[in-house]
Amino acid sequence: MGISDTTRAGGAGRVRGDRRWLALAVLLTGNFVTILDLFIVNVAIPSLRADLAASDAQVQLVLVGYAAAYGICLLNGARLGDLYGRRNIFLAGMAIFTLASLLCGLSPTPAWLIGSRILQGVGAALLMPQVLASLRLLFQGDERRKAFGILGAVQGIAASLSQIAGGWLIEHAPAGMSWRMVFLINLPIGLLAIWGALAFVPQAAPAGTKRLDLPGAVLSALGVALVLVPVMLGREAGWPAWSWGLPLVGAGLLAAFWRYETVLPRRGAAPMFDVTLFGQPGFLAGVTAMFLLYSAISSFFLSLTLLLQAGLGLAPLAAGLVFTPSAIAFFAGSLCGPRLARLLGPRALLAGSAAFVAGLALSAYVGARAPQALDWMVVGIVINGFGQGVVIPLALNLLLGRVRDEQAGTASGTISTLQTVGTAVGVTVVGVLFFAALAQSPSADAVAHGQALAFATRYNLLAGLASLALFAWALRVPKPVPGTR
Repeated sequence: MGISDTTRAGGAGRVRGDRRWLALAVLLTGNFVTILDLFIVNVAIPSLRADLAASDAQVQLVLVGYAAAYGICLLNGARLGDLYGRRNIFLAGMAIFTLASLLCGLSPTPAWLIGSRILQGVGAALLMPQVLASLRLLFQGDERRKAFGILGAVQGIAASLSQIAGGWLIEHAPAGMSWRMVFLINLPIGLLAIWGALAFVPQAAPAGTKRLDLPGAVLSALGVALVLVPVMLGREAGWPAWSWGLPLVGAGLLAAFWRYETVLPRRGAAPMFDVTLFGQPGFLAGVTAMFLLYSAISSFFLSLTLLLQAGLGLAPLAAGLVFTPSAIAFFAGSLCGPRLARLLGPRALLAGSAAFVAGLALSAYVGARAPQALDWMVVGIVINGFGQGVVIPLALNLLLGRVRDEQAGTASGTISTLQTVGTAVGVTVVGVLFFAALAQSPSADAVAHGQALAFATRYNLLAGLASLALFAWALRVPKPVPGTR
C-alpha cells in the first residue's frame, strides 16, 4: 500500500525516515536506467546493425531518437508533475519506459527499434524531473545535500558501468538475443521501480496550475527532427534536394518556436522554454558552451565504439572495458574539480576544458597513425574523462550562478534539455562524418576505421575548442547583483 501523506501538511516531515530513504532508492532506480540507456547501446551497435541489417543512418537514429525525445520532452515532463502529482507522473514515465524497453528488445526491424527508442525517451523525460522534485520534498538541510550527493554518484555509476554492463550482457545473452539484452534488462528493474513507487514514494498534491506548452513542444520536436533526420538520411541517398531543404524548414520552425516562447508570457501563460534566461549576463555563452561540450562527449563514444568493435574486432565486453579507465578518470576529475577551483579560481574550468580537448586530440592522432595502439588510445580517453569530470560540475555552478534565484529551477531544466539535445546533434554530425570517411576507404579494416575516427573527431575538437572559448567569455562577464534584473 502506497504512502498517501502529501506535502499539503508538511510534506516530507510526515514520512518516516526509513521510508524516505526507501523512497530515495526507488527514485534513483529510475534515474539509473534513464542515464544507463543513454550510453549502454553504444557497445550493442555492431551486433544490432548486423542482426537487423540496419543502415548507418538507422544506427544513428537509434541513438539520436532516444536523446532527442528525452531532451525535447523534459521540460513538459516537469510541468506534468506539477499538474498531476510527482508520483503519478513517475509511475507513468516508468511504465512507458519499461514497455518501450520491451518493444526495443523485441524489435524485428530497424524502424521498429527507432520508434521504440523514441518512446523510451518520452518515458525518461516524464520520470526524470520527478526524481529531482521529489528529493526536494522528501529531504531538508544536511539530509537533502546527502541525498543529492547520492544522486550524483548514481548518475556517475550508471554512465560508467553502461559500456561494461552492455558488453557483458551481449556476451552472456541466450542464443539469438545478443544486443536485445541491453534493453530487456530494463524490464525487471522497471517493474521493481513501479512496485517500489507504489509502496514507498509519497503522493504529493499537485503544486501548479499552469498548462502544458503543447504548441511549443510540437514546434521544437518538428524543428529538431527536420534539422537532424534529413542530414542522417541524406548521405546515403547522395544528398538530394530534400536533404538540404528540410533542415532549412526545420530551422524556420525552431525560429518560430523561439518567437512563440517569447510571446507566451505576455499572454499570462507559462512557456516550455524561458527565453528570458538568455538575457542574464554570461548565461547564453555558458549554455552554448555546455551544448557544444555534450555534443562532443557522446558522439566521440560512437566513433570509438565502431573502431574498437568493427575495426579492431574486439568483443563487446572487451570494448566496454576500454572505456573503464575514462570512467575512473571522470570520478577523479569530479573530486579534484573543487580543489582546483580553490587553487586556480575560474581558470580551473578552462583547464578542465583544455584537458578534454587534449584528450580528444591524442585519440584522433592515435586513430590516424596507429589505431591498434590501444595503450595510447586509453591515455587519450583518460585525459578526456578527467577533463569532463572537472568541467561539468564547475560549468553547472557557473551557469546557475548567472541567473536570478527565482529562475534557478527553470535554468536547470533548460540546461538539461540543451545537454541532451546537444548529444543528439553531436551524434548526427559525427556519425555522418565517420560513415562518409569510411565509405571513401577501399577496405573496412582497423586502419580505415581509425582514419574515420580521426576525420570525424575534427567536429569534436572544434566543438571542444568553441566550448572552451565560450566558457572563457562567460567567466569574464560580471555576476549579476542579487535582486537586480
